[in-house]
Amino acid sequence: MSFQTHTNDFPAPAVAGDFASSNPRASVLAGAGAIVAGASGVTVGAFAWLDTTSYSTASNSGEGLPAGFVHNSHTGLITTYLAETSLVIPAGFPVEVFEAGDFWAKNAGSAASVPGQKAFASYLDGSVQFAAAGAVISNAAYTGAISGTTLTVSAVASGTLVVGQEVTGSGVTAGTYITGLGTGTGGTGTYTVSESQTVSSESMVGTNYAETNWYVKSIAAAGELAKISSRAAA
Repeated sequence: MSFQTHTNDFPAPAVAGDFASSNPRASVLAGAGAIVAGASGVTVGAFAWLDTTSYSTASNSGEGLPAGFVHNSHTGLITTYLAETSLVIPAGFPVEVFEAGDFWAKNAGSAASVPGQKAFASYLDGSVQFAAAGAVISNAAYTGAISGTTLTVSAVASGTLVVGQEVTGSGVTAGTYITGLGTGTGGTGTYTVSESQTVSSESMVGTNYAETNWYVKSIAAAGELAKISSRAAA
């Protein structure tokens, strides 16, 4: 362990994934047996998806709405050599996923949270950003066309296309995700998408974040902890 390099004026209010209150909470029901971390492990204080086969393996990435939020139940282990901290539950270890309750979550966005905003979960790692209900967080803006399951991107205005990103546009089937790379590796080129369809060339948006049923209850700058709740009422 290295020497201490800084001190804080005030103690941290919590650790990501801690309960933010003693209000009623509800855990996600597993399939046969308990919910365990998938092959890549599960980070606490983030959203998680369950596999669609046994409904008992959790991951911080997925499609559609996440199953719930991962509670920090102190089952994480420091498995990286010489690492000082870890919020990762190793593969095969039990995971507590909650579909209701009040928790602390790190603001992964670039702007401060505003109480009443919705919590958006990253399809890629379960991290949390906050925005108004109905917003689409743009991680890539581009011109594209879809034929069958092939997305052809002819121009990129901003951002980067990645596997797992949702594709949105006026003629795009809801729930369309990039599932593989073709000739494109983040910019122009071809990509494989999850839904077969025909869409003429148009402006499209790639978003890494799904709007969840959770709300932010406190102000938190980028990188700070915010209280989130499954309850809409203040």
